[in-house]
Amino acid sequence: MATGGWLVTRGQAERTGANRAGRRMNYDHLRLEETVGFLLSDAARTMTRVFTKKIAVHGIGMGIFQFLRILWEEDGLTQSELAARARMKGPSAVAAIKELEWRGFVRRVDDRHDRRKVRLFLTAEGRKLYDVVMPDIEAVRQIMLAGFSTAEQNQLKHMLRRMRRNLSPEPIGTAAPKETAAGDGRARRLGSG
Repeated sequence: MATGGWLVTRGQAERTGANRAGRRMNYDHLRLEETVGFLLSDAARTMTRVFTKKIAVHGIGMGIFQFLRILWEEDGLTQSELAARARMKGPSAVAAIKELEWRGFVRRVDDRHDRRKVRLFLTAEGRKLYDVVMPDIEAVRQIMLAGFSTAEQNQLKHMLRRMRRNLSPEPIGTAAPKETAAGDGRARRLGSG
């Protein structure tokens, strides 16, 4: 059975209250404030709004921030590697990288081993921003996770990664990363628990 582009098995349809008699299914569990999708989206939008205001003080927008954040962790990536890590494609990635270069935060350097590639390296100015912006990241993180224990924070990150993997375009069961379950030392698939 197909619903809105999603395939639903008969068992799934029966569990959600679908029936062949045409009776209306009960979707009370899908009230906006009860759906994981809405809550995730709303939390992300709120966090982005708060963080955007903080970094705007330094003249940095979210468009270039993502790229700076990645380069602070791994300098010297190619443009395509950087765009892939930022999960950004096409004109948006090119525009952000051009802005980084125009503002003097990165410089292009020909790859020593492959002349077809150009690598992006932070300039001294780009590196200085790290110490300016990271306290803002930490401040927003503390506000966002206030009242969460370390265990709850780790569990939340684990569940969000699982959701992301569940929704990834690759078929389920292909090349999924493994994680060791705490305490038992056995490797298990994240999606299996």
